[in-house]
Amino acid sequence: MHAISRLFSTITIRKPFWLWVAICLLVGVSTAALIGILHTTSAVRQEAQTRFFEQYNRQQLILAEQAAHSIEETFATFRRNLSLVASLFEEDGVNRERAQLLGGTLQRMYESLMETDIIDLVVFDKAGTVVAISPSDEYTLGRNYAWRDYYQWARDEGRPGQMYLSPFMRLEGGQNRGDKALIVAQGIYSKQGDFNGVAMFTLNFDKLAKRQVLSVTIGEHGFAWLVDNNQQSVLVDPLGRVTDLDFTATFLPRWPKLYNLLISMQDGRPGTGSYDFVDPVDPNQSVSKLVGYQPIRIEDRLWTLGVATPTREVDALLSSFLQQQERYSGTLVVIIFTGTFILLSALLSWNHILAIQVDRRTLDLAEARNRLESTFDELLSSKKLAAVGHLALGLAHEIRNPLSAIRMNIQMIRKRTKAEGPLEEHFSIVEEEILRLNRLVNDVMDFARARPLRLEQTSLNPIIHRVMKLFAQRFKEAGIHTELQLRDDLALVCDPEQIEQVILNLVSNAIEALEECDGYRELTLILRRHRPYLSLQVIDNGHGIAADDREKVFDPFYTTKVSGGGLGLPTLQGIVLRHQGTITVDSAPGEKTCFTLLLPLEGPQEHDPRQQNESEI
Repeated sequence: MHAISRLFSTITIRKPFWLWVAICLLVGVSTAALIGILHTTSAVRQEAQTRFFEQYNRQQLILAEQAAHSIEETFATFRRNLSLVASLFEEDGVNRERAQLLGGTLQRMYESLMETDIIDLVVFDKAGTVVAISPSDEYTLGRNYAWRDYYQWARDEGRPGQMYLSPFMRLEGGQNRGDKALIVAQGIYSKQGDFNGVAMFTLNFDKLAKRQVLSVTIGEHGFAWLVDNNQQSVLVDPLGRVTDLDFTATFLPRWPKLYNLLISMQDGRPGTGSYDFVDPVDPNQSVSKLVGYQPIRIEDRLWTLGVATPTREVDALLSSFLQQQERYSGTLVVIIFTGTFILLSALLSWNHILAIQVDRRTLDLAEARNRLESTFDELLSSKKLAAVGHLALGLAHEIRNPLSAIRMNIQMIRKRTKAEGPLEEHFSIVEEEILRLNRLVNDVMDFARARPLRLEQTSLNPIIHRVMKLFAQRFKEAGIHTELQLRDDLALVCDPEQIEQVILNLVSNAIEALEECDGYRELTLILRRHRPYLSLQVIDNGHGIAADDREKVFDPFYTTKVSGGGLGLPTLQGIVLRHQGTITVDSAPGEKTCFTLLLPLEGPQEHDPRQQNESEI
């Protein structure tokens, strides 16, 4: 109190000097805070872009890893079935009579693998003559193919259980002439190790690429591509086309950075990077792309799968976040200058009152001291308002963590000012925008950091009935007729909690689509087996989905809803991919919409480290 009295006496004697010093200091601090905020906003954008690109590349790497593992498991399935075919001929040798005796078994085996893009199953005897083929082909049966690479490999180099994978090829004969294909083969040997023949699958590479490579997309022009490192050729190019282009001839003259990136993948390690390539929008221009890539090991062959997105799409996604940050920076600038105006008004008012006190010389010292203490209280409140400005500096380093602090300070100001009318509405808008940005950030954190799978043997019937019961009241209110076509004997290895989330999301989306249409409303769920997969279809007879929207339904934050979008379907797709399954949508305007979910019955398969080491040797 004595210090305040002395300060009061000093100010009374030198009021013009100290008043103008205080005003200049306050204006200087406010201006410095404003310049700092504007400068920091530019730094925030640059640092946020760097971090966002790194995070986006990690997400692409995760997608590439999941797709690569799915392809490896597909070829592991081929190897197991080739071994089974070889075992059928192990004891009695390979001949036409034995093949005819096993014809029904071979046909059933072929039919069980039709969902895996197999064109045919062929068995050759030790001379290279076809003794069995499924489906039946009289043109091929009885012909000799001893000149083929896979036959010579099995006869001269192969050993029991070892699989041959051909390079990319185009079929030259038969009913599939001209199709793009791969051949997987395995020698048939006696128990003593003598060569007796060859078992072979022909794969439709177009279908395999469409199902397991081209289905992996991100953004509008983000495609997955696939290269054969051993042959140094491109199997699915960076524009999403199936081809057999050579690295050197295709990329080195015009795209050396992409060429060097592909050559660096020969070490078989995953990674991320960037390169320049043809702009899919304008082929005469080039565009920079971010890429995450993952090796695929099939026997002694090495492929690499990459997922790439043009940087302009990533920049556009980042801008939606930074616009929110810039809006909050502008709000803080308004708060700072409002506080400065209030404080300057208080100081000028105090100076006017003080001048009257000095002129009259009748003001009681205690009353003057109380006024001064009140003024210091106002100064303290203004400093607290200025402290809010410092929070803007935190936005230069983090996006999510400062949001709660900003919201807390906004609520404090709102309470102290007791705002009403338009000012109260402005405060409400700011708080709602903070909450919305926080929800967006939380969505991004959930899409990037999915929890580990908790696998167990599960029947989907109880899960489906539980989900349908949850929506029972909503079905009744919307007049939606439901039909369940379920099989009781189907079970698979999965994470039941996450699969329930997938089914819940699909049913909820179907209900929303049906609520927007008139007339008869029907929702159908079909559960059946597609060896080695379980198939679940969710069908509604709503308005359907336009082609442009159908291609983007799994993109983050893409929606056709007025209320805005999130990460529902992209998160759902991530869960399915982590189960090594696939999800597709089939629809058109005015037609039914069908989401088809395929999940492996045996659950996601882990890598075998010993197998990988052998491949590396």
